[in-house]
Amino acid sequence: MAQEENTVDNLCALAEEHLKHHREHLLKSGERFRSENVDALLHRLDEAAAYYASAIALSPKNAKLHFLLGLVLEEHHNTTQVYGSPKKADKDKDEISEAKSSAHQDDILAVCKLHGFHGMPSVENQLQALDKEYHQLKDQGQFSKSDYVQTLYLWLSKHAAKDRNIVMQDEESYMYRSLMKYLDAWSLSPDSWEFSLHIGRLLLLQGRSKEALQHVQTGLALRPLNPTLRFFTGLALLQQEQKAGEGTEKEAALFLHQGLEHFVSQRCSESQENQDPFDPLSSLNPQFLRGLLTLGQLQQKATLPEKSMTPEQVYHIVAALAARSVSQFVCRSEASRQLEWVLLDAHFALLQRLIQQGEQQAKAAVDTQALVAKRCQALTALIRLTTISPCQELLDMQERTCQLAVITSPRDSRALCHLGVAQLAQYDSNPNSDRSNEVLSDARLSFQASIELEDKPLSGDPPELLGKQKWWQQHLEVKNKKAAAQAGPQPAQAPACKTVQVRDAKLGRGGPIQGRAPVSRPPPAAPPAPVRGGKVLQPPARIPPVKGRPGAAVKPDTAAKPGSDDTKAKLPASKPEQDSGPETVETAETAEVPPVENTASASGPLNPRSHVSRLGLARAFSRSTDTQDQAKHFYKEVIAMAPGIHDAYIELVKLVEPSDPEAALDVYCGFPLKDVAEQSFDDAFITGEIVRLLMSQQLFDHPQLGPSLVAYGKVMGLSVIEKYIDILDEKSKTSLLKSIYAKINNRQEDDPDLQDFFRFKCWI
Repeated sequence: MAQEENTVDNLCALAEEHLKHHREHLLKSGERFRSENVDALLHRLDEAAAYYASAIALSPKNAKLHFLLGLVLEEHHNTTQVYGSPKKADKDKDEISEAKSSAHQDDILAVCKLHGFHGMPSVENQLQALDKEYHQLKDQGQFSKSDYVQTLYLWLSKHAAKDRNIVMQDEESYMYRSLMKYLDAWSLSPDSWEFSLHIGRLLLLQGRSKEALQHVQTGLALRPLNPTLRFFTGLALLQQEQKAGEGTEKEAALFLHQGLEHFVSQRCSESQENQDPFDPLSSLNPQFLRGLLTLGQLQQKATLPEKSMTPEQVYHIVAALAARSVSQFVCRSEASRQLEWVLLDAHFALLQRLIQQGEQQAKAAVDTQALVAKRCQALTALIRLTTISPCQELLDMQERTCQLAVITSPRDSRALCHLGVAQLAQYDSNPNSDRSNEVLSDARLSFQASIELEDKPLSGDPPELLGKQKWWQQHLEVKNKKAAAQAGPQPAQAPACKTVQVRDAKLGRGGPIQGRAPVSRPPPAAPPAPVRGGKVLQPPARIPPVKGRPGAAVKPDTAAKPGSDDTKAKLPASKPEQDSGPETVETAETAEVPPVENTASASGPLNPRSHVSRLGLARAFSRSTDTQDQAKHFYKEVIAMAPGIHDAYIELVKLVEPSDPEAALDVYCGFPLKDVAEQSFDDAFITGEIVRLLMSQQLFDHPQLGPSLVAYGKVMGLSVIEKYIDILDEKSKTSLLKSIYAKINNRQEDDPDLQDFFRFKCWI
């Protein structure tokens, strides 16, 4: 017996030594650690787990050994989430690499196109298309193909969760095995608060909130002041099936708030290097951060006393922690996607709170509008850059954010352009929905309004095309009702933004263009000059005229919207940052302009010209067969304004080629290609398309064939042009072939080595 105890102690000592070395690596700086070999790092955890397992075999009734093994297994999972999966030769065959994941996604999109879901459909529509394809193949007796489609369905559904931790449902995962070891330890020692804590939080990840509450409450009875236990008890209370009452919500909010206070105090008292990155109350833990979001929602109801943190403070803390944590993830994983969701939800909640404050504080309406515009711009950029797969909730968040930007600055052409992009994404996610025609029409109206407002002031009445959109009409209706309810001796207030309800978004990915809403500035102290209609003419500002038209007078847009009579003229906004393009905006001093009668809008910064709105409008027109001629027109406008935009050429050719292949060739030949040494893979796609069109039309003597083959082969490699080489060889185009090989190899045709190769190919 004594010998066995000594052996167990030695095994535990060896395991602790491996864990010590492992954590020393984790506490190094991020840049230094990223160069480490992940296999070697995780090997220490595997060795520690093996030592603990051997110790358990010798002493199976030792609860602490089971618990320590569970900790090691969980730490193994967390390490792979942050730094990547181990690259072992004997890894599981079912593990899907990034390349295989990309192939799966391509196959899913191909199936979606077969069932009418074009573009980048949401996860819901992708699953729907796969389900239809599976049943069709099964009915046709193609069981091998139906099995593959079922595999795609399972793969996609596995990666389509937001809050639910997928690995907790996989019995082979490290997290699931860790939970089993915690349960083994608890069964041997049920009076341990530590065992109850870890079991409870993992059961919450499994969705077993009732069992989780029992465990954390048991642990809390043993350690009533432990902040981690109190935090997860609060989460468990709120996740019960029955609706939480006011008393329960207050208790849960208190527990969550105490966990947050403990976390903040730890961060303030200890250096970042001395913190355990896998502590339950860690900023790398999505479960902890989502619990803080829940605390913010409870604080919006004034659940806790005034001395506690405000909802804004909680949301700001969550946003800062989530942003920092996302940047620490070396690879994309389920945990990193959940952190991205936390980041988006926190910023969306801050935007909502800002809007609510603007509605409640009429005096600060102008400042609030400026902050709303900034937040809309930032959130639009975050959604554009996220790696989350597309889903309906993410598209809704994107569209609502863009709508709020337009409500804040209805004459901002960029905001309208971003709204059109969001509306077009809604259409592409489900073109067969009941709202598809309405959404597509709204997208076109938004892009057209954006184009019409170019070279016009940012201030003034909303564009007429905006009034044709249903969502804007609903916004005006709500605003007019509020104005009627507040009618009285008090002065009119600036239009308030519509409050958006928080939606629990599912995992998804959006691809909008980054929004840049202008920022309104408060007016100077000088009294404004009145103009007709009760509008206020602001003092003249530095007006940045569009390049090429210095000093050109711009007629203000006087188109009024139904129900917009009480809308005040927007204050001059600071000049928004210019998009990259062929034209720039220069700032020039202008003479002061006296107030003019019959002026609908005040002077101010002008909307810049941009190809982005025209590209979006062309895409919106291309979605319908009866408007493809209009789409071609706007694609040509984009090419004229920004000749280096690859998408404009590619999408225009898709419309032109079926009816006129020669015209499609002319489109590609008009692309301004750089020198071969400077060409990118996007440029290589253009040259490859030129080669494809020329070869399909058998234009072997075309002057573009040789240079295009050389550029395509140099960038992509000789293997991609082998089939074209064989065709030219069959057609006895030996002179062209010799020239192509010589230029690709940067040699002269009379080079001795090339001459030998040409003789071998029978070209000389």
